[in-house]
Amino acid sequence: MYKTAFISDEVSQDLPTAAKLAVKYGLNALEIRSVQERNPFQMTPEDFKYVKSVCDDYGLAICAVASPFFKCDLNSEEEYEEHLAGLGRCIDAAHLWGTKIIRGFTFWKDGLGEKSFPRIVERYQRAIRMAEENDVIIAIESEPSVCTINMQMLHDFLELAGSDHLAALWDPGNEVSDPGAPPPYPVGYELLKPWIRHIHLKDARSTTGQDFYEPALMGQGDVDFHGALRRLKADGYEGYVSIETHYRMKKAAFSESELARPQGSSFSDGGYEATSAYLDILRDEYAWRGEVR
Repeated sequence: MYKTAFISDEVSQDLPTAAKLAVKYGLNALEIRSVQERNPFQMTPEDFKYVKSVCDDYGLAICAVASPFFKCDLNSEEEYEEHLAGLGRCIDAAHLWGTKIIRGFTFWKDGLGEKSFPRIVERYQRAIRMAEENDVIIAIESEPSVCTINMQMLHDFLELAGSDHLAALWDPGNEVSDPGAPPPYPVGYELLKPWIRHIHLKDARSTTGQDFYEPALMGQGDVDFHGALRRLKADGYEGYVSIETHYRMKKAAFSESELARPQGSSFSDGGYEATSAYLDILRDEYAWRGEVR
């Protein structure tokens, strides 16, 4: 049976506030993306210790380092080196926090599609060596802002890269932004199943004429989460399913830039209420923490 979590800044920049909500709903862990306005690239060793101490105090594991790794320009040497240094910091955090999962991406979308993949694989070689040497997994997420805009492309990239230290972060909510992609469940799930090591759970609707999705309250979007959650249970998936709400109940939709770079208080605003609503629905209508039904 999978374990449950949410990304802490989908609730608050104040980590104890997020931890209390996770405990209230009986979750197993938090995923860390930004705390007190800083993401893992920006955190100090003291920040890492603080995050660990709060989670320990509330009996919560830390399931992943939700870093912005390789959300940068493929051809910028300066950004490339900055992100490799950031990966080093994330590895330090992962070791302290007791997780092997560090989220990664495939550089900002450049319009070239799979023609960029050999170059991206080349760029990933130093990161793969760092992951091998430090026993961590870089779980790569497909989304509309990066070169692997959908699950088929992520499948093709992972197959080309051929590394045991690269994996898939399955986020079906992101997939609805690509009108040409097949459904994220069951088709996208089957494509990525051999590589899936981490899962984000958010519902979303496609938006005509735009490159991004519109976050939705759980059950009001385009993803078949009833089927997906039953399947994860039936398949015996034992990793984490981590809520990445993105939906806000009293706020206009985020801009594409905010969705591509989620961080900080302006992003967290309204997240406590929205994530609480998500958790109520997942409990009452999806039995997401129960047995297959």
